[in-house]
Amino acid sequence: MRRGDVVVLSISSVLALIAVAAVTFSVRVLDHKPSNAEFESAGSSSSWLVLTWAPSLCAAEPTNAGCKSGHVGAQGSTWILHGLWPQPAEKQYCGVPKEIAERAGDLHGHHMPSVDMADDVRDTLQSMVSDASIMAPHEWYAHGTCSGVAPDTFFGDATALTQQARKVLDPMFTEAEGGRIQLSAVRDTFDAEYGAGAGERVRLSCRNVTGQGSVVYELHLSLPPVTELRTPNGTLSLKDLILKGPPLGPGCRHASVP
Repeated sequence: MRRGDVVVLSISSVLALIAVAAVTFSVRVLDHKPSNAEFESAGSSSSWLVLTWAPSLCAAEPTNAGCKSGHVGAQGSTWILHGLWPQPAEKQYCGVPKEIAERAGDLHGHHMPSVDMADDVRDTLQSMVSDASIMAPHEWYAHGTCSGVAPDTFFGDATALTQQARKVLDPMFTEAEGGRIQLSAVRDTFDAEYGAGAGERVRLSCRNVTGQGSVVYELHLSLPPVTELRTPNGTLSLKDLILKGPPLGPGCRHASVP
């Protein structure tokens, strides 16, 4: 074999090894489901439970996967879970490789590694979000990785607290459908239900929808850090938690309710 052929063969071998290493990295690292030990909640001062008014989601974003499939509409007039967000807001994608972070930030069908959780937790989550197949990876990698808890605990607490909040919120927003609602009324209701000052931990977010103007879109509840939302016996009640979160600014003060 001529010397030039040996050099070419050697270079080809090196390139092949590099290609194999790159594929291995992609499979083992970029699509790796991170273990709980890789993430912690140091520096998290509080958390927000973020809920979306289901009719407003489909009015503002009709192409949303859960709206297109009819899943959101089937839930009726209710608040659905968007996420549980450790604060401060910039605390996201803790320990997540850049490639996965980029995919998790896009909710338009880009593949993301799945999230390990118990079947009952996943089923409950699906019943309370727009589309768990999209929202679970997005919320876990963006926010759950900074929570200091495992996926089952993260999503289990989020759904349990959403169920509690619905009991207070759904009746008043259903009654206001087709009309307007005031933030002050929502805050007064929380004060009556959970104690003076609870209403200061509630904020509304609104969106402009063609033909409807400004509509109520999301609601934020200020809570303690995610690691403090439960005891060994399970998720704590909103009554025990909400006054421990920092007060929030008002956000949107009044809007229509689709």
